[in-house]
Amino acid sequence: MSHTKSANLVIHAEQGRPARLTKALGSFTDIRENFAADAKTQRLEYRHWAQALNEANVHITVGDDEVEAAKEAYQEVAMQLAANLFWPPETISILPQGSASTRTLIRSPNGGEKFDIDAVCQVDISRVEATDPMAFFESIGQALVELEAEAKRRCWCIPFPRQPFYLEFTPSVPLKTVPAQTLYAMAPRYRASRYEHTALAVVDTPTKSWKTSNPAGISQWVDDTAKRPLILNVVKEAFAADRALASVAPVPDQAVEITDTLRVAIRLFKRHRDMCVRRGIIDAGTKPISIIIVTLLTTCYEGLADLNRSFEHPVELLAELGAFLPHLVFTLDGKHRVDNPTVEGENFAEKWNDDQGERYRSFMTWCETLSADLKTILALTDPQAISKRVREVFGIPAPAGGSSGLTTFQPPAPRATPASSGLA
Repeated sequence: MSHTKSANLVIHAEQGRPARLTKALGSFTDIRENFAADAKTQRLEYRHWAQALNEANVHITVGDDEVEAAKEAYQEVAMQLAANLFWPPETISILPQGSASTRTLIRSPNGGEKFDIDAVCQVDISRVEATDPMAFFESIGQALVELEAEAKRRCWCIPFPRQPFYLEFTPSVPLKTVPAQTLYAMAPRYRASRYEHTALAVVDTPTKSWKTSNPAGISQWVDDTAKRPLILNVVKEAFAADRALASVAPVPDQAVEITDTLRVAIRLFKRHRDMCVRRGIIDAGTKPISIIIVTLLTTCYEGLADLNRSFEHPVELLAELGAFLPHLVFTLDGKHRVDNPTVEGENFAEKWNDDQGERYRSFMTWCETLSADLKTILALTDPQAISKRVREVFGIPAPAGGSSGLTTFQPPAPRATPASSGLA
């Protein structure tokens, strides 16, 4: 029987890892095995873990006011480009990419430290614009000189000193507008594969050439994968009922709650990585980059869905994703690979093969720490002990007033999202 690439990776990971994380935890297993016999007790027990982890998820969420400020920053950049390059405003689209577009943006555990918001500037003017990549790239930088833009490999970094974020801004043109001769000259191994209609040509300044990129494709892949059902419906319904009826449980963030387990895993695991840097377990310079975490977790989730696996609760799935993580990186011809699912040939772990193994070792150390911390949390059954340990692991400040639980967050009333919203 043939399987998808993601399913094969999961099967390979299952063969290479130890017993399932959740099966190694007696209390967790007992609850799962008694699910049919005592569903109410099962939901109450799961609730302690779910509530603590979900409140950690809410705590690390970037606030609406900061997101709105980022949208305004997008507009400021677009206005600068239109004014200084004399381009019609309708030819410029500034869209989020990376964490902002996958709704996995998180705040730093270090108070006051800026977070980065990635954006892509998609310019649709004419095919002439795609003939000279470096001239195109440098013209963008000149137009943004008033914003103190600094050139990086494929983007311009705009500091926005009065904001809690900085913008990494990648100039691009739609791949379909690139002339045939230019397209032929682009690196042949970097071809759009999935979600080809959103593929872009970006400038790779070290090689002074165009390269295929597809940030919107990555975002769509995460979104499509996250919608695939892995949690049993009866538990999802029970979770929703508990959330509505239990006064001790805050209403989760409406955009990303724990039943959106893929995104919650990405967010919590990224926060855990940042905490490992803060705790001195791994070095900031070699920590796993976010796109690798996003790609591995989404591939794993997709593979589990392709194999028709199911889970009784989001917490169980969250634990399983953590257990799979260190076994999802494969090696080809002695090189570590984390393939971009939307651009054939692009290896997100390329730097892992040029640093004497430092980044790979850092990744494995982080995975081992994550696994140990999840085991500790899921081995606990007392609600106060669970909350305390989750706060410690994910760097959540203790609540004021001596309460033993995590801070209860009161989300703002939902509001309409503008049609042109970039960070929704």
